[in-house]
Amino acid sequence: MRQKNYKPFSTTEDFSNIDHIVIGSGIGSLTTAVWLAKSGKKVIVLERHYVPGGFTHSFKRKHGFKWDVGVHYVGNVGPNDSLKPFFDYLTQGKLDWEYMGDVYDVAHIDGKVYKFIAGKDKFINQMISYFPQEAQAIKQYIKLVENANKRSSAYFFEKVFEPILQKTLGKIIKSRFKRFAKQTTFETISKLTSNERLIAVLCAQCGDYGLPPKQSSFAAHALIVGHFLNGGYYPKGGSEQISIKTIDTLNELGSKVYINAEVSKIVISNNKVTGVIVNNTFLPSKSIISGVGISNTVNHLLKGQDNKLSAINFKAIKPSIAHMCLYVGLTKTSEELNLPKHNIWWYDNDNIDAILNDTPLDEVSDKFAYISFPSSKDPLWEYYNPNTSSIQAISFANYKWFQEFEEEPWKKRSVKYDSLKQEFETKMLEKLYSLYPQIKGNVLVTEVSTPLSTKHFSNYKHGEIYGLDHSPKRFIESDIRPKTKIKGLYLTGQDVTVVGVGGAMMAGVLSATTILKMNSWKNFREMGRLKNKKD
Repeated sequence: MRQKNYKPFSTTEDFSNIDHIVIGSGIGSLTTAVWLAKSGKKVIVLERHYVPGGFTHSFKRKHGFKWDVGVHYVGNVGPNDSLKPFFDYLTQGKLDWEYMGDVYDVAHIDGKVYKFIAGKDKFINQMISYFPQEAQAIKQYIKLVENANKRSSAYFFEKVFEPILQKTLGKIIKSRFKRFAKQTTFETISKLTSNERLIAVLCAQCGDYGLPPKQSSFAAHALIVGHFLNGGYYPKGGSEQISIKTIDTLNELGSKVYINAEVSKIVISNNKVTGVIVNNTFLPSKSIISGVGISNTVNHLLKGQDNKLSAINFKAIKPSIAHMCLYVGLTKTSEELNLPKHNIWWYDNDNIDAILNDTPLDEVSDKFAYISFPSSKDPLWEYYNPNTSSIQAISFANYKWFQEFEEEPWKKRSVKYDSLKQEFETKMLEKLYSLYPQIKGNVLVTEVSTPLSTKHFSNYKHGEIYGLDHSPKRFIESDIRPKTKIKGLYLTGQDVTVVGVGGAMMAGVLSATTILKMNSWKNFREMGRLKNKKD
């Protein structure tokens, strides 16, 4: 059994000479920590949960089953893809990826099936085969996706600029990006085509960023589509390998991750950080990096203290979508049950906005389901979990549906709460049986999570999974940067950039670069040497 590479927080530990304290252990936080540690800094990471990794961690249940909580696939990590060197740098090249195959997503809409094929030209040709009269629109759509992504790279890098560059070159960069960000996905695509089914298919992956076409920013949509255009990958050994291998690197560099470390306050004086309160103990530090989301940072960790961040208007930018999930453990292998590697996006009809906005709780699994097969994607599953397989079936949720139960204790909530979960489980299992009848009679373990589960473990107040929502307002009306207006306080994670493992990781790079300034180029050089050595 592998020895844990993290430990519970204890006041008996030696916390002297700490250069940086990182709050939260998601991939954004861990990336920031590794980059700082590789520059010779002493860093500690404080995690309130009893397992580190944020949305990259997995959880285990009886009979040896495990499921990931947020990583269902990752793009741009193929041998020649742009994110691969960053993950290799974080993990010393010890994180291996499994290719999901030519088909990475499949959309089921009103009984018809549409495959998403890896590779730009193959993707275009596949879509044209479904919509031969829309060939020009499909080609123009991909061109818009590419152009938006080109602008996004500069837009995010601009976040490390000092004020003088922000006011000059930064203005030009942001204006070019916002041309794509200020319009919704539907506004942009409907200028190319009026075909409702084509629009629905092109927007089928909207669950990856949490907003339907008429509410999401096209820039966010383009980032996700572009991210997976060369195919999807899954970490060999499960999603937790991302954080495990990254924490290994951190330990080798002399820095540590502590669990059961509840940070209740970032202490500031004269608009400067002085430390944090963790488990009712003051821990001094002149540099704090928060990876728990901008809303949690401002409304919780800085609450009651006069500071220059409290003026941020969160009414304009809502929290992202919440979800429910059915976790299923099966008594046969993925091969025996013929379970696919690709993900399923199942919609009852073309009107994705109506489905995600107007569907009541008792109909969610009748209208939308996202289905993932961790055991099929992971080539090591059979080694660790012989003769079994697993499925995750997800639908959206409204936190208000469960708000009446939020004060009830975890695992001891009321019968009414449990009955709502049971109803969801029953209907979602029926959905799975209709799509994969061969699994019937082979279900051994089931479990349901709700937005309250997400809130309990991640501390997101509305059970959201993607931080701030990816609407045009997020990019137009906010300017969230790693460096805050409080001296010594920095931000990392998906709120700084965009949703997803790749987005959060790049936020970690930006945060570390903001702190290290020109010294960060040593990290980039080392990453380049590692890449050349592997090549």
